Amino acid sequence: MSCHVTPERDDQIVDLSPSPVEGRQSTVTLPAPHPLDFDWRYDEATARALVSLLVDMAPVVTIGAPTVARRLEAVGGDVTLVDRQPIQAVRQHILCDAASFSADRHYRAALVDPPWYPAQLASWSAAAARAVGPGGTVFVSVWPETTRPSASAELTLLFGEFSHWARISRNTAALHYVTPRFETVAHQYGGATALSRSPLIGELVRLDVHAMPPAAAQKNTLTEWVRLTIDDYQLAIRRRPGAGPIGMQPVASTDGWHWPYVSARAPGIDQIDIWSSDGEVAALGSPERMIDALTVAVRAPDYRDFERALVDAPDLLAWHIPRPPYRRLIQWHHRQ
Repeated sequence: MSCHVTPERDDQIVDLSPSPVEGRQSTVTLPAPHPLDFDWRYDEATARALVSLLVDMAPVVTIGAPTVARRLEAVGGDVTLVDRQPIQAVRQHILCDAASFSADRHYRAALVDPPWYPAQLASWSAAAARAVGPGGTVFVSVWPETTRPSASAELTLLFGEFSHWARISRNTAALHYVTPRFETVAHQYGGATALSRSPLIGELVRLDVHAMPPAAAQKNTLTEWVRLTIDDYQLAIRRRPGAGPIGMQPVASTDGWHWPYVSARAPGIDQIDIWSSDGEVAALGSPERMIDALTVAVRAPDYRDFERALVDAPDLLAWHIPRPPYRRLIQWHHRQ
């Protein structure tokens, strides 16, 4: 996957937002967090503390940490954000999957907030270390050892690998996160199930880089997802072959259309073909037909034409998809 510095646009992003009214100032609001992006955001106190930690270490690259990038930028810091989400209200924003990031310049420090799984922690940390090089510093968030039964062993193995190229300092700070909407839905429908809750607190680890990590291996087995950002609501549709009707069906383990988990280890997660930022999920007979129907629906002039365009997916009308006209409509894609 190639990386692009905004405001450049390529065929990865199609902005269908209406033109702003002349003379009216527009304020950028962030889309709701989507579970596919593992989008847990720092709370205010954590964001302030991280800005204080990084403000004198410029130039800084933040990977998957837009909350801190925005705050650093607001106080005049030299900061670049790496994040695949196209709407982040950061001037220096490299649209990129973190593991594919190749530094555009030399950075002194990096802040990395990866998904809390071994493969992502390893690849995101290594990308940050290559960006700062020997003598640079990487701060990375890691999961608590109570997150899952294998959590402690996973960290021990990863830190052993990191020790080949960095000096490791643990417990640099505690990190606190805000509960996203999709986790609130998971709590409602998943109850006290462990896979329905995230820790919402992490550990900040400091890596003082003394050697370049090995180059990352390229993966060719990733699935493409088509994304729609509709005002502040987000939809993701998995691209895969499928003939016949749209065939929208509940996913096993769900209560209706609501996904009761927040973990990537949840049972039935591979059945999900369409997934919203409100925690709504479904399996599809033909994802391509759903993509076509939604493309027509979101470009409709009003709610009547929107609903007519989805005549072959009537159950989707019960989801919380905003109806046109929109203040913002962006179609983009990524691989995962």
